[in-house]
Amino acid sequence: MTSLMQLLMDFASTERLPRYLDQTAFETSKALEHKHLTTLKEGLSGDRAVALERYQEAIADSRSLELEAMFLAAFSVSRELR
Repeated sequence: MTSLMQLLMDFASTERLPRYLDQTAFETSKALEHKHLTTLKEGLSGDRAVALERYQEAIADSRSLELEAMFLAAFSVSRELR
């Protein structure tokens, strides 16, 4: 992705995305995620706790790639509609 596209994506993520995100549903979802993650972490130790952290990092990386792809797809569609 070019630096211009990255700048546009950053702007869309910080300025536009919040307008379309159902904040109540998002906060409820994040609270539930935190609750379950805390419960899971309490039952893990050593290598399993490290494995969980690595898993979370991999999921975050995948999510970032998906968001980038969605942005690029939406940008492409908007250019075609123009």
